[in-house]
Amino acid sequence: MNENMRDLLPQDHFHIDNDEEELLWNALNDNHHQTRELSTRSDISQVHTPDISSKELPSLRSHIHLPAISSICRDVITSTKIAWAKQPNPWRSGNNRAPSSTNARDTRRKSTSMNVPDGQGRVDHLDGFLISLYNYYYQKGFWSIVTVEFVSLITGFFSVSLSSFLLGCVEWKHLIHCSSRMSESEECQQDLEHYVSCKAGMNPSFYHLVVAFYFCTFLVYCFFRSMQLARTLRETREMGKFYHERLHIDERQVQTITWDEVVGRVLDLLGANVPNNVKQISSYRLQIDSSLLSNPHDFARRIMRRENYLTACMNHQSSFFRGLNILHPRLQFASITQVMFSRNMECNLNICLVDYMFDTSNKLSDSFLSNVHTLQKRFVVAGIINLVLTPFILIYRIFHFFFVSAQEWHTNRTHYFGTRRWSSYALWKFREYNELPHVLDARVARSYPLAEKYLALFPPGAFAIVAGGIAFCASSLMAVLLAVSLLEESILLETTLYGRQLLWYLTVATALFALSRSFTGTQSPFSLEGNCEEAMLQLSGATHYFPKEWRGQCHTFETRDEFASLFPYKAILFAQECLSVLMAPYILCVSLPNCAQELLSFLSSHTLTLPHVGSVCRFGEFDFKQYGNDRKMQSSFVNFKQNHPKWTGGEQGESLMQRLGQLKEEEMEKSIRMTDTFYESQFLTASQQLLQSQAIHCALSKPQDNEFYWLEKLQLQLAGPSCHDDQEELRQNEESDDEAV
Repeated sequence: MNENMRDLLPQDHFHIDNDEEELLWNALNDNHHQTRELSTRSDISQVHTPDISSKELPSLRSHIHLPAISSICRDVITSTKIAWAKQPNPWRSGNNRAPSSTNARDTRRKSTSMNVPDGQGRVDHLDGFLISLYNYYYQKGFWSIVTVEFVSLITGFFSVSLSSFLLGCVEWKHLIHCSSRMSESEECQQDLEHYVSCKAGMNPSFYHLVVAFYFCTFLVYCFFRSMQLARTLRETREMGKFYHERLHIDERQVQTITWDEVVGRVLDLLGANVPNNVKQISSYRLQIDSSLLSNPHDFARRIMRRENYLTACMNHQSSFFRGLNILHPRLQFASITQVMFSRNMECNLNICLVDYMFDTSNKLSDSFLSNVHTLQKRFVVAGIINLVLTPFILIYRIFHFFFVSAQEWHTNRTHYFGTRRWSSYALWKFREYNELPHVLDARVARSYPLAEKYLALFPPGAFAIVAGGIAFCASSLMAVLLAVSLLEESILLETTLYGRQLLWYLTVATALFALSRSFTGTQSPFSLEGNCEEAMLQLSGATHYFPKEWRGQCHTFETRDEFASLFPYKAILFAQECLSVLMAPYILCVSLPNCAQELLSFLSSHTLTLPHVGSVCRFGEFDFKQYGNDRKMQSSFVNFKQNHPKWTGGEQGESLMQRLGQLKEEEMEKSIRMTDTFYESQFLTASQQLLQSQAIHCALSKPQDNEFYWLEKLQLQLAGPSCHDDQEELRQNEESDDEAV
């Protein structure tokens, strides 16, 4: 059986020329009987590929601000080009100026409505339609999108306004002067207007100019964001009508309906899921070739077209993002990966790289692949812009983190700064090809308690013990001051100690208690069941991330520290994001331009051009012939198959699922054989019955429903002679357990 498994996952890599890509497409196609129909109906698909750049396609709204910033930058660039086209140019004839501006206006007009089918079922751009269709599902309807967008816009504007007010209007010198004198004179007992002044005068200082520029910069951002919001809501309302009138999914049903059901109803409008002898209820049909959309994979490959490339860049073994040449040796005081995989760098890569990758036919642009200098120039320009905006972005992040932390302190007072979150680097490692955001969100949500359980198996350490002592002292001081205030409340306000009122000490003690309490352990590691290896195995079922270096070493502090870097405290995560903002200008201006040629070569070598589909990431097509030993692709296929059970993949992918099924059956047979001995144990002693129950518990407590667990076990069997001794030892242990039973 091992030889068959080795044939399933070949180790050789070979290059496939462009003239063989169509043959490979036929081999990878999920529905082989539709390939001929696709070639004979190419004239239909050409109607749905207008002259629209990929930069104007909508972005996935898994995170609100990143698509908003990217879209705003695209709008500014498009508006600049249109304004430049309208300017008189002596080197161009007057007859050529009018059509260019007209075409630009037509393109902008089409970009606002091309993503929703019209009354006749015509779709201007298939990718834009599918992305808008999924965004509506992901955000759970029109009113949910309206609420989220308006609340996000209002809270962002409020954060900028409040931070600008605190920086530019509050007279902190007067407040600090009164605080240092500890005086009760009438000079300090003034109204609030005495300490607030928003007038900079005729000769404003450099500090006031910086604050004013900070406020105006984000005010311009909010203005463009509101303009973009108007277009988004108009398109969302049209998509809501399509959901309600064509898919028969109202505003309440979209809250709980599954994505598979939405895909099925769209396929019904194509006639793909309806037999010929069944009478159609509605005459409305989408004017889309049913060969282009016939299964969930066709939806995912178009929706995740751009994201698959980023996932490949971030996760591939030859990824240049993990090279030591990204940062200068003097600047490598922090983790390179945490800086490169941050949200700030993701936004810059989307603007400089992803938005320019594809041409009007969704193929990798030849000018993009051949012009390295242009890509380097975009990186440098983005780096200069980041350098100018660095202080303002940092100011906004600091105030926003402070406001959000204050909100979370009221909702979760047990864990304040001690709350852990997955880092951006960890989320990129968890992402899989063709995995839609709602599937990733579900996996990440399931992983949080499992990650906390794994870390709880280790002793808290000296830091947690010291934090517990500080929490005890602070809480004792709080109790004494509160007890004194019960006798006379004026004591806290009038009594002073070392020049400070007792109320000030109560505030400091409360802050110390809240801070130290969040870092203390709440559970003893001895009270938790299981071991570190089992806890990590359960966690990997949700994260789909289990490096080879961790196997058999999950109980060591080296593995624990490496895992903690992926799952840091949110305060550390905030510091990493701020560090990424500081390092972004250097990375964009120096590091990435040096890697531009390697980046373009990587994208070109891992691209597959499919007929009537365009360029897609080869990993996303589950190409086992070339990437059979790529674990990320194998895990992606298993995950996609698990989320879409009715979908049928390629031949080698289905063979992989059959092998996993065989492993499941073998393990279940072992468990059944061990369970059968339970009925013959009435004459066993108490110690023998205890051994038997432990053996049965170990057999039945394995994550039988975890597909990633079985994939890991398959990899161990294919590891070769290095794992033979371990398997032999495991077999001997099982035989000894049977003899003991």
